[in-house]
Amino acid sequence: MKPDGQRNGIKFIGSGGWIWVNRDEISASTTDLLRAALPANAIRLEVSDNHMRNFFDCVHSRRDPVAPVEAGHRSASIGHLIVIALRSGLKLQWNPDAEIFTGANATEANTYLAREMRPPFDYNFAS
Repeated sequence: MKPDGQRNGIKFIGSGGWIWVNRDEISASTTDLLRAALPANAIRLEVSDNHMRNFFDCVHSRRDPVAPVEAGHRSASIGHLIVIALRSGLKLQWNPDAEIFTGANATEANTYLAREMRPPFDYNFAS
Protein backbone atom coordinates (compact mmCIF):
# COMPACT_ATOMS: atom_id res chain seq x y z
CA MET A 1 0.00 0.00 0.00
CA LYS A 2 1.30 3.43 -0.91
CA PRO A 3 1.51 6.22 1.69
CA ASP A 4 -1.53 7.89 0.07
CA GLY A 5 -3.59 4.74 0.73
CA GLN A 6 -3.78 3.50 -2.85
CA ARG A 7 -3.10 -0.15 -3.58
CA ASN A 8 -3.22 -2.51 -6.55
CA GLY A 9 -5.28 -0.77 -9.16
CA ILE A 10 -5.09 1.57 -12.09
CA LYS A 11 -5.48 5.30 -12.45
CA PHE A 12 -6.69 6.69 -15.77
CA ILE A 13 -5.65 10.31 -16.23
CA GLY A 14 -7.17 12.48 -18.93
CA SER A 15 -7.69 16.12 -19.80
CA GLY A 16 -10.91 16.20 -17.75
CA GLY A 17 -9.53 14.57 -14.60
CA TRP A 18 -8.75 11.08 -13.36
CA ILE A 19 -10.50 7.84 -12.39
CA TRP A 20 -8.98 5.31 -9.97
CA VAL A 21 -10.28 1.73 -9.89
CA ASN A 22 -9.34 -1.53 -8.20
CA ARG A 23 -11.28 -4.57 -6.98
CA ASP A 24 -12.73 -2.72 -4.01
CA GLU A 25 -13.43 0.80 -5.14
CA ILE A 26 -13.76 3.38 -7.86
CA SER A 27 -13.07 7.05 -7.28
CA ALA A 28 -12.48 10.10 -9.43
CA SER A 29 -11.15 13.63 -9.32
CA THR A 30 -14.80 14.77 -9.51
CA THR A 31 -17.99 12.79 -8.92
CA ASP A 32 -19.29 14.06 -12.28
CA LEU A 33 -16.87 11.67 -14.00
CA LEU A 34 -18.49 8.71 -12.27
CA ARG A 35 -22.05 9.90 -12.95
CA ALA A 36 -21.59 10.75 -16.63
CA ALA A 37 -23.52 8.43 -18.92
CA LEU A 38 -21.60 6.49 -21.52
CA PRO A 39 -22.32 7.33 -25.14
CA ALA A 40 -24.66 4.92 -26.96
CA ASN A 41 -21.75 3.56 -29.06
CA ALA A 42 -19.44 2.94 -26.06
CA ILE A 43 -18.02 -0.53 -25.59
CA ARG A 44 -19.66 -2.15 -22.58
CA LEU A 45 -17.86 -4.95 -20.80
CA GLU A 46 -19.53 -7.88 -19.10
CA VAL A 47 -19.64 -7.53 -15.31
CA SER A 48 -18.55 -10.18 -12.82
CA ASP A 49 -18.60 -9.69 -9.07
CA ASN A 50 -17.11 -13.15 -8.54
CA HIS A 51 -14.40 -14.31 -10.95
CA MET A 52 -14.19 -17.77 -9.40
CA ARG A 53 -17.97 -18.32 -9.84
CA ASN A 54 -17.68 -16.99 -13.40
CA PHE A 55 -14.86 -19.46 -14.09
CA PHE A 56 -16.86 -22.44 -12.79
CA ASP A 57 -19.93 -21.32 -14.74
CA CYS A 58 -17.81 -21.14 -17.90
CA VAL A 59 -16.37 -24.62 -17.33
CA HIS A 60 -19.96 -25.84 -17.25
CA SER A 61 -21.26 -23.73 -20.17
CA ARG A 62 -18.08 -23.82 -22.32
CA ARG A 63 -18.34 -20.01 -22.71
CA ASP A 64 -15.36 -17.70 -22.33
CA PRO A 65 -14.96 -16.10 -18.88
CA VAL A 66 -15.34 -12.36 -18.27
CA ALA A 67 -11.57 -11.98 -17.82
CA PRO A 68 -9.73 -13.32 -20.91
CA VAL A 69 -7.82 -16.52 -20.23
CA GLU A 70 -4.71 -15.14 -21.94
CA ALA A 71 -4.76 -12.08 -19.66
CA GLY A 72 -4.93 -14.34 -16.61
CA HIS A 73 -2.06 -16.47 -17.88
CA ARG A 74 0.13 -13.44 -18.63
CA SER A 75 -0.69 -11.84 -15.27
CA ALA A 76 0.24 -15.00 -13.37
CA SER A 77 3.42 -15.41 -15.44
CA ILE A 78 4.79 -12.08 -14.18
CA GLY A 79 4.77 -13.31 -10.59
CA HIS A 80 6.48 -16.57 -11.58
CA LEU A 81 9.16 -14.67 -13.50
CA ILE A 82 9.82 -12.46 -10.48
CA VAL A 83 10.26 -15.51 -8.25
CA ILE A 84 12.66 -17.11 -10.76
CA ALA A 85 14.74 -13.93 -10.92
CA LEU A 86 14.83 -13.60 -7.12
CA ARG A 87 15.68 -17.23 -6.46
CA SER A 88 18.28 -17.50 -9.20
CA GLY A 89 19.82 -14.07 -8.55
CA LEU A 90 20.29 -13.73 -12.30
CA LYS A 91 19.62 -10.81 -14.63
CA LEU A 92 17.14 -12.29 -17.10
CA GLN A 93 15.59 -11.58 -20.45
CA TRP A 94 12.10 -13.02 -21.23
CA ASN A 95 10.59 -13.76 -24.64
CA PRO A 96 6.81 -13.57 -24.05
CA ASP A 97 5.94 -15.06 -27.46
CA ALA A 98 8.08 -18.19 -27.00
CA GLU A 99 7.63 -18.13 -23.20
CA ILE A 100 11.30 -18.84 -22.56
CA PHE A 101 14.29 -16.95 -21.26
CA THR A 102 16.75 -15.73 -23.87
CA GLY A 103 20.21 -14.19 -23.87
CA ALA A 104 22.71 -14.44 -21.03
CA ASN A 105 21.73 -16.88 -18.28
CA ALA A 106 18.90 -18.37 -20.40
CA THR A 107 20.06 -21.97 -20.07
CA GLU A 108 20.03 -21.88 -16.28
CA ALA A 109 16.87 -19.77 -16.01
CA ASN A 110 14.87 -22.03 -18.34
CA THR A 111 15.42 -24.94 -15.94
CA TYR A 112 13.07 -23.11 -13.54
CA LEU A 113 10.16 -23.08 -15.99
CA ALA A 114 8.89 -26.55 -15.16
CA ARG A 115 9.47 -29.22 -12.58
CA GLU A 116 10.12 -32.84 -13.42
CA MET A 117 6.73 -34.50 -13.45
CA ARG A 118 6.14 -37.67 -11.46
CA PRO A 119 3.65 -40.43 -12.22
CA PRO A 120 0.75 -40.39 -12.32
CA PHE A 121 0.96 -36.61 -12.84
CA ASP A 122 2.84 -36.69 -16.13
CA TYR A 123 2.16 -36.97 -19.85
CA ASN A 124 2.61 -40.77 -20.02
CA PHE A 125 -0.97 -41.73 -20.74
CA ALA A 126 -1.87 -45.42 -20.54
CA SER A 127 -3.00 -46.95 -23.83
